[in-house]
Amino acid sequence: MFCRISTALVLLSMQVVADSGLLRQIREKDRITVVLPGGACDAKVVNRTLDQLKLKLGRKAGACGERDSMVVLSRMDVQDVVNNRRTNDLHESRAGFCAAAAMALVGAPSALAIAEGAGNGPVALLVLFGSGVGGAVLCRERHTRYTIFAERIAPAQP
Repeated sequence: MFCRISTALVLLSMQVVADSGLLRQIREKDRITVVLPGGACDAKVVNRTLDQLKLKLGRKAGACGERDSMVVLSRMDVQDVVNNRRTNDLHESRAGFCAAAAMALVGAPSALAIAEGAGNGPVALLVLFGSGVGGAVLCRERHTRYTIFAERIAPAQP
């Protein structure tokens, strides 16, 4: 009898433990992937409240619905949230490496040519730092940051 009660308590508390605290880190305009029992779909967070996310669906998927339709994902339906970032350390960022490479390979020679040829130091610095920004933008992570495993989603009320 005690074994059945403890097993029931564990099964009931799994939903609370499975959230892993990452759901609260999801912000508006974040791109996420929602995995349902019938399939997966990409979405963008439009609105966030304490206990639910309002999502705008990306591609058409049979499990989620039509493209650009609005759905609501409740906290009670979330089974797990996974952070897809390759690294949590800002010093190991791919965008930082690309910015440094762009500054060294493109920005520095161009800035040196501008500084020597035109004698314009501020423009040379602008070219140097602009190449770093360009390298960081080109190598930024474009994939979805979070994957949410859920039981179901509901159409949003207008």
